[in-house]
Formats: sequence, structure tokens, C-alpha cells
Amino acid sequence: MANAADEVTLVIARTAIGNQLEKIRAGDVEGLKATFTDRLKDRITAEGVQKAEGQLKTMTLDDLVASVEVGAGAIKIKMKNGRTLTTLVPVGAAWRADTIWVK
Repeated sequence: MANAADEVTLVIARTAIGNQLEKIRAGDVEGLKATFTDRLKDRITAEGVQKAEGQLKTMTLDDLVASVEVGAGAIKIKMKNGRTLTTLVPVGAAWRADTIWVK
């Protein structure tokens, strides 16, 4: 059974990825860039967002965020299929994705 800290971490991850999904579905490239770390922002493009939107039509938030692992101040998000989706890192008061999973 998950403890309270695990549940809070899962909520953080689901909130962050849910926010990214909303931005992808809205075609909000600039808004999506703001959810990634600075080193990745330039790699988020309108073409990539459009492609991701198509790929995500058959996926749910539950498919994308099935579990989390916490370590070294970061949250590794695991998908339902067991693969790593991305890693969230704290940037100021927010959590930002540090790997591009939208391609």
C-alpha cells in the first residue's frame, strides 16, 4: 500500500503531465515550453506538438502516469507499459519535465 508521500508525489506527477496534455491538445506551443526545463524549451516545436497530439488520441493520463519513483530531488514518471515517460525536476516552486516525451 502506498504511503502519503507516494500519493502526494503521484498527484504532482499527474498534475504536471495533465497540464502538458492540455497544452498539447490546445496546440499551445509556448505554454508547453513553459512546462519543460530551460535546456529543452527550444526543442519544443509546433510540428512536434501536432505530432504528439495525434499520438496521444488513444492514450489517457492513466496510461502516461502509472507510477512514480523519487530520488535525488526528482520524480521519475513511469508509464502503464513500464517505460519511463519523463523526469520532473523542481524549478523554483514548480515541477518541470527534464526529458522530452512529446515527439
